[in-house]
Amino acid sequence: MSPDAAKKLIEEKLRYEEVKKLLIKLVQTPSPQTELLEKEPQVLSLIREQVKPELEKSGIEPVIDDEGNLLGHVKGKGGAKSLLLVSYAMNAAPSTMQNPYSGAVVDGAPYGLNGECVWGRGACEQKGSLAAMLSALKLVGECETELPGDLYFVTSTAGETGRHDSIAHVLEYGKVRADWGIIDGPPEIQMGNKGRVDILVTVKGKQSHSSRPWEGMNAIDGAMRVLEKLKPLMPYPLEQSHPELGKVSLVAMAIESFPKATHTIQSECRILFDRRLLPGDDPAEAIGQIEAAIGDMDPFKVEVQRRDFMYPSEVSKDAEVVQALSQAIRVMLGREASYSYSTAANDTGLLNVKGIQAVNYGSRDIRFQHTDHDLVSVQSVFEAAKVFAFLALQR
Repeated sequence: MSPDAAKKLIEEKLRYEEVKKLLIKLVQTPSPQTELLEKEPQVLSLIREQVKPELEKSGIEPVIDDEGNLLGHVKGKGGAKSLLLVSYAMNAAPSTMQNPYSGAVVDGAPYGLNGECVWGRGACEQKGSLAAMLSALKLVGECETELPGDLYFVTSTAGETGRHDSIAHVLEYGKVRADWGIIDGPPEIQMGNKGRVDILVTVKGKQSHSSRPWEGMNAIDGAMRVLEKLKPLMPYPLEQSHPELGKVSLVAMAIESFPKATHTIQSECRILFDRRLLPGDDPAEAIGQIEAAIGDMDPFKVEVQRRDFMYPSEVSKDAEVVQALSQAIRVMLGREASYSYSTAANDTGLLNVKGIQAVNYGSRDIRFQHTDHDLVSVQSVFEAAKVFAFLALQR
């Protein structure tokens, strides 16, 4: 299908009101991050009860893997590059946001946005891009047109977990061998992001009753010494800098002591650190730097352990997926693409490591993430749907 023919078909078949209706329905379906993470029943229900039926109504038969992720596959007839679109079901907990699942349509003007917006937790992050990708897939299914190459669509149970487990599982489960990948992102082409390794530092002392502190060895005191030793590395543990991503960072995220008992000198204290990574960085070196800075803590015992990890990512403007996405934006939206980078870690790095040339794109608006004013422009979601549909039809 030629670019002009693809554009004509999309403009005839893709309807603003239908995209808005789908977006509202998704936002009105709670799927928050809880302690259960990917096993949260509301997250699994969104995929099973909302996303899957929408695709089935359009003639696409997705599968749900043994971890609850959804995978759709539309086979192409030509030899064009295969494309993977990745969306997410989980969004941040509602916290103090008012009416977090109302799906109300509000005027965007008070928030610096044009036109209609949909209000609700996850609207500006996962659910806007999910609605856009779903709308594009529904168009493909309903048109029953021949695709130039294979099209894969994933709705992952993740979205707020900070690890690759979910997407890695569904790719292996479905034996996905895509050439290009586009993951939920902002309305510009996000060509790179930082990676991250979580590092757990455990300080061990000796428990005693707090009325006789001399009989114990307080792990809290040891934790304070650890933080003091690491202070010169925070927030910037290295001087090296990326022209777009800046420096790497190190920050303490959480601290907890044990045992959970009153009037007790603590025998163990755990500190969890977030260490960002630039493209090409080795997480083992980042961990080694912390170990060296802590050094000998006698009489305390200290363990430094790697926890969750996400790869950094970077592609160039010459990358095929960037060129194809730029063309889709130019044809469907009548403007040149803009480009960005992110300090956040996401699944794009894993796709690139697996040989799937990947970037981020969608309707995500970071200004409203995890705030009390979580909303998304319907026009932004509609435009992203146009772009996704074009890429599905014309590669």
